Amino acid sequence: MSRRTLVWSGVTVALAALVALGWYFIAVGLDRADKLASVLGAFVGLLGLGLAVFGAVSTRPEEAGPGPEPGGVHNEISGTVHGNAVQARDIEGGITFDAPKPYRPQEMD
Repeated sequence: MSRRTLVWSGVTVALAALVALGWYFIAVGLDRADKLASVLGAFVGLLGLGLAVFGAVSTRPEEAGPGPEPGGVHNEISGTVHGNAVQARDIEGGITFDAPKPYRPQEMD
C-alpha cells in the first residue's frame, strides 16, 4: 500500500468514527455522553502517556564504544580519490590547492 492510500484510509476511518460518536452522543443524551466522553478521554490520555514512555525508552541511544583519545584526530579515506582531499581538525585561514595568484593592487583614478 502506498503512503497516500494509508493516509486517506486513516482520514476516512477518523471521520467515520467522529460521525458515529456524534450520532451516539446525540442518541443517548448529553449527560450520558459527557460521562462517557470523560471516561474515554481518560483512557486515551493514559494510552498516550504509555506510548510516549515506550517511545522514549525504546529510542535511547546505545552506549558508544571507545573512541579516539580526546583531542586526537583519526582521519581515514578509503577507495579511489580523484582530485584533492583535505582532512583536518582545526583550520584557520583558507585552503589553497593551486598556486596563489599574485596580489596586484588596483590603480586609483
